[in-house]
Amino acid sequence: MTRTLLAARDRIVEAAATVWAADPSATLDVVAQRAGVGRATLHRHFPSRAALIRTAALEGIAALAAALDAAALGQRRPAEALDALINILVPFGDRLHFLLVTGELIDDPDLAAAEAAVNGSIRQLLDSAAAAGVLRNDLPAAWRFRALEALLYAAWTAVAVGEIARLDAPELVRDTLRRGFGPSPASPAAR
Repeated sequence: MTRTLLAARDRIVEAAATVWAADPSATLDVVAQRAGVGRATLHRHFPSRAALIRTAALEGIAALAAALDAAALGQRRPAEALDALINILVPFGDRLHFLLVTGELIDDPDLAAAEAAVNGSIRQLLDSAAAAGVLRNDLPAAWRFRALEALLYAAWTAVAVGEIARLDAPELVRDTLRRGFGPSPASPAAR
């Protein structure tokens, strides 16, 4: 593929994730417009909406897996690894938020396998953080994972609609994961 075609393809995939995160029912015309390409160019790369959704999902998960691998989280101290994990996961809202609001890929075995691999890495890191006392170890492992998932969803959604600043989101997720919603230690109510 020529460089221009590849660039157009990548712009289409990126635009699809962004557009569908905001409006899962958005048409391919809207995606093409956001990508700065014509509908014919979009269809040259992706013959159907389903093909584009699947590609955007698989490439987003693959990019996340690569980012997690590159961060070498398993070689870091648990607290540092947890911070790095959150710093990686929060910005991926731009690429993966649409997966939470679209139902087209629920039964896709390739997506399920890709998600399972990434989720396994995240669960392992959360378990290590709990074992080291960075996170509570008296909670079920599944609850820790689902709580992180819910915080990510909240961050991705709040950033997307402008309720919180993109740069504030990782710290909000990290602080809420570690301390919950109780008063801060400096607060008079905490004493």
